[in-house]
Amino acid sequence: MRGWLSLLFVLLVLAGCSAQTAAPPDLRPLAPLLTDAPRQLTQHIAVHYRGEQRDLIGASLIAPQQLQVSLLTPEGLSLMDIRYDGCAVSAQQSLAGRRGQIPPRALLADLQLIYWPLSVLQQSLPPRWQLREQRGHGARQRQLYLDGQLYTAVTYSAEDIWQAQIQLEQKVFGYRLNITNL
Repeated sequence: MRGWLSLLFVLLVLAGCSAQTAAPPDLRPLAPLLTDAPRQLTQHIAVHYRGEQRDLIGASLIAPQQLQVSLLTPEGLSLMDIRYDGCAVSAQQSLAGRRGQIPPRALLADLQLIYWPLSVLQQSLPPRWQLREQRGHGARQRQLYLDGQLYTAVTYSAEDIWQAQIQLEQKVFGYRLNITNL
C-alpha cells in the first residue's frame, strides 16, 4: 500500500511540475500609450474564468504617461494594481491570488484592445497578428487573430466605446469579461 501511495505522490508531483513548465500562450505586444487627454474609468467587471464568476470593480487611468488599472472587490478591498509606463509593466497584488490567475500584462492588452484606436493597435501588431473591426446597427465588434486563429473578440453594445457595455472573450486564456461603466 505504501508503494502505491509513493507512486501516486510522485506522479502528482511530476504532473504538477509539467503543468507549471508548460509554455505560456503568446502575449501580444502592448501598444504605445495614448497622447489624448487623460481619462478615468470606473467599471463593474464580471469575470468568467474556469467555470466561476467573480465580480470586480475596475478603476483605470488612461494618460499619456501611464496606463494604470486597480482591481477591487465589490466591497472595496484592493486586489491588484497594474501600471504600464510605455516600456514596462509592474503589478502589485494586495491579496493572495489563486494559481492560474490571468496575467496582468494580458489584462492591460485587453484594455488597450477595447479602448485604443484601431490604427494605433494595428501599427503595434507584429505580422503574425491581425485585427479586424466591424461596425453596424449602432454597435461594433473587434476580432484579434494570431496565425489565423481567433485570439480575442470584443463586442460593444454601442458605437461610442466609452459609453458601451462591453463583452470581451479571451479564447487563449479562457476567460470572458462583461464590462459596464459606473
